[in-house]
Amino acid sequence: IVSTAIFSQPNIFDVARKGTVAEMNAILSNAPELIDSLTPQGFTPLILACYNGNVAVATFLVQQKANVNFNSSNGTALMAAIVKNDKTLTVLLLEAKANIDLQDRNGFTALHYAIQFRNYEMIALLVQFQANPNIKDNSGMSPIDYALKLKDEQIQQLLKL
Repeated sequence: IVSTAIFSQPNIFDVARKGTVAEMNAILSNAPELIDSLTPQGFTPLILACYNGNVAVATFLVQQKANVNFNSSNGTALMAAIVKNDKTLTVLLLEAKANIDLQDRNGFTALHYAIQFRNYEMIALLVQFQANPNIKDNSGMSPIDYALKLKDEQIQQLLKL
């Protein structure tokens, strides 16, 4: 007979999405190696926490030394925070030394995403942390190229074009 208690335990990915620090701490206390485990889609708990805006759990994972630079097929935790327009998480990751210029499978950096979403606050933050505006994506476009193509003067000012 299999105990149903096993099945009622939240898994690390569910906790990353919408759980609590206490739940995450309980999981990692028993199995610290799970901190950088992957979903079948290739996401870490930190990426999921950032994508779902679970600031407390994301902060805890960073404090527990989760890999802030893990690059899934859909990008990094920093990219997730940028796409979700979460300044708290973006600052947390940048201060934890997340590599600001990592590229996803499309060659996009966090700055590419901030510009695509016309997220001025995130663009300013990434520029402040010295994101490279010249990195080209797989179609040969840099963040500067997108800023010029969009004809958005505010983005161009933020990039000092």
